[in-house]
Amino acid sequence: MTLRDRVWQRRNRLRNRFPKATLADVAERAGVSPSTASRALNGHAGLAPATRAAVESAAASLKFQPSPLARSLRTRRTLTVGFVVPDVSSPFYAAALKGAQRRLGQAGYRVLLMDASLDVERELAALETLYAHQVDGLLLATAGISAEALEAAVSTTPTVFFDSVADGAGDGAVILENARGTGLLLEHLVGHGHEHIAFLAGSQRETSGVERLQAFRASGRADERYIRVCEWSIGDGRRAGLELLDDPQRASAVLASSAELALGFMAAAAERGVRIPQDVALVSFDDPYFGELLEPSLTAVAYDACLVGERAAALLVDAMSSETDAREVRVPVTLVTRRSCGCDG
Repeated sequence: MTLRDRVWQRRNRLRNRFPKATLADVAERAGVSPSTASRALNGHAGLAPATRAAVESAAASLKFQPSPLARSLRTRRTLTVGFVVPDVSSPFYAAALKGAQRRLGQAGYRVLLMDASLDVERELAALETLYAHQVDGLLLATAGISAEALEAAVSTTPTVFFDSVADGAGDGAVILENARGTGLLLEHLVGHGHEHIAFLAGSQRETSGVERLQAFRASGRADERYIRVCEWSIGDGRRAGLELLDDPQRASAVLASSAELALGFMAAAAERGVRIPQDVALVSFDDPYFGELLEPSLTAVAYDACLVGERAAALLVDAMSSETDAREVRVPVTLVTRRSCGCDG
């Protein structure tokens, strides 16, 4: 007997031992017709309270589970939401997913997760797949999709962006206070007496990368010589860090626009024998869960990534249930000072 045969044999044994109750079984147990049982379980008015109670009791005793497929055909809703991110391995997106699932679960929705792998074509393919599965809505942190491409891929499906948006598209967006966070870090370094501050910018295809670089340049303290545009990766942070550290007139401080870039710079500093913060100060926009454990501990801008997902999901639930105007929500950030900038904490 093949493995396939053994698997099917086991499934059949389980089906025979634990048969799945049908709507007809519920109706027979309650002493009503299948149509009456269906109306009772779907909340239709006009049924006697005793009849409704009998059907609900029968369904509970038989552990009856309505078919999601049948329900979606009847209501034209699948009670599923697509969740598309540029990089599923990112702790930020994992936390945002947790927050979104909590809010969507309260509203009766399930989540289908798709990873775009930092590629716009993969993102489009993910959106088209979710659209084909008739999801009721989309939560999207775009890797760089245009509003026109989004509209072509998902038509009128309610869509809420988080972290990174396609301008002019969607039914709302939840974004961090990128400009304020960059300003807090910059002001802190200036307060330590730094005049030449380098900036490790993130991807310019994403809103967070664009807004943080714009804020740095708008501060009046930006020197293009010390700006490096990177992807959100430790490897890019290391590469840019080596370039900055090899500059004969290197900056005395570095502002990294993500934890990955900060870690990359720390690796570059170790490689060049440069001490943080004695030789060069370092601050980061993200505050990773291990930031306090680094040597030196990392001064950073912190925020609640779960809250990002939760608020995005709340906007989407509103958009799926009624006609609402698109709204933008900003999630607050705070400065956490530690030793990488020269503070004692």
